[in-house]
Amino acid sequence: MLGRRKHPRYVLSETVVGKLQLRDEVSIERWGDREVVVLSPEPVKPEERLTLEVPGRSRRRVHVRVLESRPAVADGNVIRHRLRLAIEGQTGHATHAGADEP
Repeated sequence: MLGRRKHPRYVLSETVVGKLQLRDEVSIERWGDREVVVLSPEPVKPEERLTLEVPGRSRRRVHVRVLESRPAVADGNVIRHRLRLAIEGQTGHATHAGADEP
């Protein structure tokens, strides 16, 4: 089947492990100086690093690390995942909102 591909394939010489995580809306339950607790529609593995984008008058990005992820019931019958997140750093303005405002 030569000639069917317009561009040559690119092959990495070493395997790169990564994960693409798309934006999910979360509800913030508690916001402290060092930790944030959110309800998420998806579970997340402990020790994963994420970016929480917080809307408001001045949107900001908060870099967090997952400390704990447990199933939780929300709104009477909806299964969510309660994530306990350690705040690792914050930056200024974000381009898209990814969480409810604290």
